[in-house]
Amino acid sequence: MNGLETYIMKQGAVVEHLAAAAEQIPPDKATWRPYPKALPWMALIDHTSIGRRIMVLKTLKGEPFDFPGCFFDPANHSKSPQEAAQAQRESWAALKSFLESQPADFAAREVMFTKGRKMKAEQLLWFAYEENVHHRGQAWIYARMNGLTPPAIWGTERPD
Repeated sequence: MNGLETYIMKQGAVVEHLAAAAEQIPPDKATWRPYPKALPWMALIDHTSIGRRIMVLKTLKGEPFDFPGCFFDPANHSKSPQEAAQAQRESWAALKSFLESQPADFAAREVMFTKGRKMKAEQLLWFAYEENVHHRGQAWIYARMNGLTPPAIWGTERPD
């Protein structure tokens, strides 16, 4: 393995939480936002799969990408909550497959991120993980603001 087993386990769980959260968005609320400058509900969740599929994976592969344009390109956006859930799972499957195919020293390799910043692959992955956890929390707040109980993430939540 390549030293990223903990990341793979934790990120996989967060991705599944985000996918489940996307599936729970009522279609008529996909563009709901708590205030005008906030990301719409579905876009908030979709944002993480776009980042994973384009920014993270392409950075790790050393491929060019358009930042921040990738987030604004309508071709990268899901059209429904179900598509957003599917994008979560597919983008994770692609990244996970890539990571599992890498050599043992991959986590320590330097990569070139946005704006010419260099960092280790592992740092980039944990940065993306933290971003996903942050947006998962926002998605839970959006759900609660719309009267929904978000999916359980620790296994001990009670809806009452």
